[in-house]
Amino acid sequence: MESYYAGKLNARKLQQVYETDIPRVRQYLDAGMNFVARSLAGREKVLELGAGYGRIMKRLGPFPESVTGIDISEENVRFGEEYLGDAPTAALSSWTPTGWNLTANST
Repeated sequence: MESYYAGKLNARKLQQVYETDIPRVRQYLDAGMNFVARSLAGREKVLELGAGYGRIMKRLGPFPESVTGIDISEENVRFGEEYLGDAPTAALSSWTPTGWNLTANST
């Protein structure tokens, strides 16, 4: 059985969505990136959770000292490593929190 991520949120499909030519959608996507980029001074170490294939990491890469992305899909990370090949400050890895007890600690 195909996983949800492999079928619906795989990196290649997401890239097609984000590389839209629809002006209003492009404006929205660019505005978010530009807002974050303007907030960076060049000394930051940025962590992106749910990084997918690294779309945001690549756009922000020139601004902080480094940007690290984590995603649960190994397929997306493999695609992202190729996609981020020319982004020397970006690093992407897969991680799944198996065995973690994430319930609130009552004391």
